[in-house]
Amino acid sequence: MSTRALAGFAAGVAVESLPAEVVAKAGALVLDFLGAATGGAEVPEVAALTGLVLARGGVPQARVVGTGAAAPLPDVAFCAGAAADVLEHQDGYRFGGFHPSHAIPAVLAVAEHVDADLSELLAAVVVAYEVANRVARAAHPAATRAGWFPTAASFGAAAACARLLGLDENGVADAIGAAAFFAPGVLIESIFAAPGTKPALAGQIARAGVEAALAAQAGLSGWREVIEHPRGLVAVLGGDGAARVADGLGEEWTVLDVHQKWFAGCRHTHGAAQATAELAETHALDPGQVTAVDVETYDIALLLVDRPAGPDPSTITCTLSLPFAVGAALADRHVGGAQYTAGRRDDPAVLRIADLVRLRRAEDLEARYPEYTATRVTLTTADGTSHTRTVDIPVGDSRVPMDRDRLLAKFTAYTEPVFGRAASDEVAGALLDGEPMTVRDLVALMTSPNEKEEE
Repeated sequence: MSTRALAGFAAGVAVESLPAEVVAKAGALVLDFLGAATGGAEVPEVAALTGLVLARGGVPQARVVGTGAAAPLPDVAFCAGAAADVLEHQDGYRFGGFHPSHAIPAVLAVAEHVDADLSELLAAVVVAYEVANRVARAAHPAATRAGWFPTAASFGAAAACARLLGLDENGVADAIGAAAFFAPGVLIESIFAAPGTKPALAGQIARAGVEAALAAQAGLSGWREVIEHPRGLVAVLGGDGAARVADGLGEEWTVLDVHQKWFAGCRHTHGAAQATAELAETHALDPGQVTAVDVETYDIALLLVDRPAGPDPSTITCTLSLPFAVGAALADRHVGGAQYTAGRRDDPAVLRIADLVRLRRAEDLEARYPEYTATRVTLTTADGTSHTRTVDIPVGDSRVPMDRDRLLAKFTAYTEPVFGRAASDEVAGALLDGEPMTVRDLVALMTSPNEKEEE
């Protein structure tokens, strides 16, 4: 039984038995999450959503990363989840078509509440990813083609939170089964329509994991066949892999295949962004001299991110627009959180390039998807010269991982302006180098702004 096997793994895996590379990857993923959550906290749409939640008050059980506000566990998870999602700078799992880091806000909140140390947090994160990745993989790509965004992170979060709360295998199974009653139903097209409420999807996914674990802790039963039943989650989403969900548990570590984004924005924009940035750098291109931009890609990219930025684009619109990503990459040689700020996302020079972008399907690139998210960009300048570059695997993919310098650069770009160099370095040292720290101390560093150090 898949649900029972996942629960047994979640409740029983020993911290000390986890491979060093798995623990290291978990630390890098938490670091990535904290950076993205800090960067997204002040985006207007997130500030509005989280303001509504925090205004309700409630028993303070943990703190919201980036704000210092204390709130009930489900609310803390919601707020951090929305913040980490809005810039689309979170991680992803290509075999499941989703963002497993949507589970981290739930795990972090509960870990702080129970006063866990970092080793316990990282073990719970591994549990969340291993459960969520397998559930998502079993339903992918059928769920995506049918128009559903996989909410597998809710089920992984439920398992990991139940573990942190000290529940046994039965309790974890109930938590996984209970997640079915809390997890949202998210339509992919609603995401890419880019409404202001879009970040709430990640908040709700995280909230569901906390609520499910708390329900199980309270003695409520969950549906212990939620994954594998003929009318269960995987089957209803169109997948056919429910019977194999638990294969390789404790031997195959799917967390190692999770990609981390060097570029902010939907992953389907990354090949185009990277190709454009590299062409601009290599040929010292002046954006004002570019007269045509041709992008060849695969069908899913055309379906999801062939969307104009428009004349007055929001942050959310821009993160889901391949034309905007190309415009920003050509102008700035990079696409990060800074490119989605007011004044930059509506820069006429960036939007002019975005308007030039023409996308089309390339048979050779479509044939390589989903193993490769390959994209080909051709930039033509006023003198008639054309430059072409193809990116097969964007930087950040598990096959072309970001090195430590890039991980730190991405993290500190978001956190240093808010918390200062000292706090950023201390958090990075704890998560990347295994320096001892409690989760409460970690969160304190990320919620209490420090004075910026003098350079």
